[in-house]
Amino acid sequence: MDIRIKEEYVKKAMELHQKYPVVDAHLDLAGEILLRTEAGEKNIIRTYYLENWKKAGINLIMSSVYVPNHILRAKGTEGAWENAMQQIEVLKRDCKSLKNVMIVTSVKELQQVLDENKIGILIYMEGLCCIGTDLEKLEQLHALGVRGAALTWSRENALAMGCCKASEHRQMPGGLSELGRAAVRKIEELSWFLDVSHLNDDGFEDVAMFAGRPFLATHSCARAVYDNYRNLTDEQMRALTEKGGVMGLNGCRLITGSQSGNHLEMLCLHAEYEARKIGAEHVGFGFDLCDSYDRAEYALRKKSDESAKPPKEADCLLDHGQIPLVTAALIARGMREEDVIGIIGKNFINFLKKTLPEE
Repeated sequence: MDIRIKEEYVKKAMELHQKYPVVDAHLDLAGEILLRTEAGEKNIIRTYYLENWKKAGINLIMSSVYVPNHILRAKGTEGAWENAMQQIEVLKRDCKSLKNVMIVTSVKELQQVLDENKIGILIYMEGLCCIGTDLEKLEQLHALGVRGAALTWSRENALAMGCCKASEHRQMPGGLSELGRAAVRKIEELSWFLDVSHLNDDGFEDVAMFAGRPFLATHSCARAVYDNYRNLTDEQMRALTEKGGVMGLNGCRLITGSQSGNHLEMLCLHAEYEARKIGAEHVGFGFDLCDSYDRAEYALRKKSDESAKPPKEADCLLDHGQIPLVTAALIARGMREEDVIGIIGKNFINFLKKTLPEE
């Protein structure tokens, strides 16, 4: 059984979500839009997301560009680059069709989103397999509006070794390559943020040692609360904090450890533990809601393969409209309002204001 929340706390959470900035630091939005576009759909954000974003008072969505394994296996680096370009193109096109949604590439545009109560979309790379060994492609991505990157997803590339998948439990050894260290320097030179959520432990240690600027774990929970290699150890959490970073609360059941259905309870336990260990100012939301993406992928696959099996639900929340329930639960369990305001969005906003290009 999950925790029950009194209406008074839900009401208070909704008030905070309308009054203060709300950020989701990780959503595979670009990839889902491409999948649904390939299936013949249009206006994907409007159809699947906009209403719930408004309900939750969201001001910023950090959209990853994630290249699926089958693309990389079948078409290699060139095919991965083409897929990434397509994702960025369709994401921009979908945003352009909406009056109050805009791509954010600078502190100035981020402030515009907040001042005008719009919804900003910040594009970043969930892994750099698509560039192969060509770091000059980071400049091309920058010109297209990309403003952050993880060196790798949960797989090895020329820069680094990823950690295992969320469904696995095994250590993946190997630090950053020389090219990976050069990529970190280039990412910082471009005023991008660096994301370590899918990096293995050895790679994280290298980043903590070599990074000159604050970095993020956009969608990782606490390993001490639930033992999954996608989560951060206490030592990693402290290293991230010392650099001035923020970690986003992941909403995947395999990562929170809520397979038995106690989703809100586990989300709260992770957030509370992180706040105690490193300070609430270093905690945010990065829910990684994948069910909608998985349904889009399944629908497209089924067109050519009638035997395709529907995906299992993986998310702790049904949609973004339920995010205020997490906030309400944290309030009900005694978290200070000031800390809650930071976690729902202020902490990521403050980070981005320090790291993004000014204009």
